Amino acid sequence: MLALRIRFPTGRYHATPWGRNVNEADVAWPPEPWRLVRALVAAYWRKGDRERWSEGALAGLIEALSEQLPTYSLPRGAVHTHTRHYMPQGRGNPKLVFDAFYRLPQDAEVVVVWERASLDADLLALAADLASAIGYLGRAESWTECEALDDWRGQTNCGPKEAGFEGDAVRVLAPLSARDYATERERLIRDEGQRMSSSNSKPLSERAKERAISRTFLSRGSGLDTLPARLLDAISLDTADWQATGWSRPPAAREVLYARAPNVGAGVVPATLARRTDSSEEVSLPTVARFILAGRPRPRVEDTIKIAETMRLAALSKFGWEGGPSTARRKSNAPAEISGRSQDGKPLRHPSHSHAFWLPEDADSDGRIDHVSVFVSSGMSLDVREKLDRITRIWLGSERRSAAEARSTADEWRLALEGFGLPDDFADGARIFGSSTRWRSATPFMAAGHLKSAGHAGYRRELHRLLEKTGIAKRFGFDPDSVDVERLGEIPVGATPRRTLHFHRFRSRGGGKQLDTAGAFLEIVFPVRVNGPLALGFGSHFGLGLFVPNEAAP
Repeated sequence: MLALRIRFPTGRYHATPWGRNVNEADVAWPPEPWRLVRALVAAYWRKGDRERWSEGALAGLIEALSEQLPTYSLPRGAVHTHTRHYMPQGRGNPKLVFDAFYRLPQDAEVVVVWERASLDADLLALAADLASAIGYLGRAESWTECEALDDWRGQTNCGPKEAGFEGDAVRVLAPLSARDYATERERLIRDEGQRMSSSNSKPLSERAKERAISRTFLSRGSGLDTLPARLLDAISLDTADWQATGWSRPPAAREVLYARAPNVGAGVVPATLARRTDSSEEVSLPTVARFILAGRPRPRVEDTIKIAETMRLAALSKFGWEGGPSTARRKSNAPAEISGRSQDGKPLRHPSHSHAFWLPEDADSDGRIDHVSVFVSSGMSLDVREKLDRITRIWLGSERRSAAEARSTADEWRLALEGFGLPDDFADGARIFGSSTRWRSATPFMAAGHLKSAGHAGYRRELHRLLEKTGIAKRFGFDPDSVDVERLGEIPVGATPRRTLHFHRFRSRGGGKQLDTAGAFLEIVFPVRVNGPLALGFGSHFGLGLFVPNEAAP
């Protein structure tokens, strides 16, 4: 056997999957077998001791590793995230660029195992020498420390579906075996020869046919440069050579469907996280999906409820509609935790509020919404995560026009999935997932019932009622009446003070009877620490009644 143990000193892994644009913000996770064997080849040509190791020995190593698909041991807690930058594209026209990567826990390591690789002592020594020379994997900023092992007895959690692995599905690029590549090469040349013959009015001589085929596959010089006879040479070719001759993927590679445990991230669904719940290593479903929102200008915090409703509609559309999109009273095929409605179409009224909260955020406190988080306390299934991952744009436009017409005249923003996980995974960058004893309104709190008293006393009583009804008081172990509530006249939004009347406070449809139309800003002091997200009252599933920790509180 051969195992590669890979560490990332910077805690980041950058790699764009084959066939994807870098600005799609996707990451090739796990590191594909194709990428790994090419890294070994590059290490040989750039740093290898070619007096000690012949090119034939390298070819033997690569062919041995290409005979089987490796399995992986991937670390828990890997988070799919990214940074964004505006790159100058000319006067006044910068381009938004996403730099996606996996953020890895400290001392995390990836182990790649070729269990059945048949390597003699010399090839094992060559693999160890080349592995130690790999300085980065994927993009150049993904610094690595790599070592080769001839014995590893750990547990793998990612491998080919055909081998019985289960979990999140992800397509990876792997090299063909030497035998399969030779067969594929012959097929490609034969098919091209037949095409050449059929397209000419008179039969081509063998020499003329070979010249025509060479021109078809030509990347530089002469001959079948992108279809060399040896597997090592095919794997060593530069990516630009394949692309210049129109290959959709390298002719010596194939796509393989892998499955990966849901607690170590995902390829199709980025950054699926979970936590170990006990010693038996049971894992819980992720409850949070966090998106970065980009566009110029970004939406105002005052329009939180509009963005939240638009985000929900975008999610519902990914599940499809009964009756078609033009039906006046259409019904979404989304599950109840996303739609917020039962099978008979009625709104869910359970006090636990286990269906989705759509929570726009102003993470950098500039008065503009830059993130949207989806919180489902009951957890997100794989199907839900796959659908949410497909949301890439939202826009505000007239519902009476077609979608294409609306988008041409509406405010439109791009969305990039930052990751799936639990609230604690995002607490560092998202205040709504923080923990504190003192919480302050980020959006107006709207009473969900009748205010039995006027002014501050009415809102205080309503808040106490909701803390008990929703189970928050029971979950954190405090008496609702022990919670102190202070009413605020205004809150800062960016650098500007805002009152409740500055916020959009009404549902566009399906919101039920709204008893409170004014709302209030509150500061809540709990007797114990409370963990976010904390959203209460009318419209709380759409960003109203959202609270954030007071920065000065413990």
